[in-house]
Amino acid sequence: MSSSGCQVASGRILYVERVDPDGDGDAHFVLASRDSITAPGISVIDVRRDLRPTPLPGPGDRISAAGPVFKGSYGQRQIEAVRVNVAR
Repeated sequence: MSSSGCQVASGRILYVERVDPDGDGDAHFVLASRDSITAPGISVIDVRRDLRPTPLPGPGDRISAAGPVFKGSYGQRQIEAVRVNVAR
């Protein structure tokens, strides 16, 4: 972890959860990522409603995010994004 308490991940989007089951409006991205936050070669990014890019990127797009790492609802490690950048 960096001195700011954040980690960074970037990569190509494999999957997007566009509609959040709990209804708080965030989006989740699963990335093919060398940063390996969640598993080898995989990083999951949780992007809260006010940071969701418009239009929402999809599979094949590149995204990077920074933020603290927390445990997700399935027990996975994921970045809770405080910064998001999209490259299409």
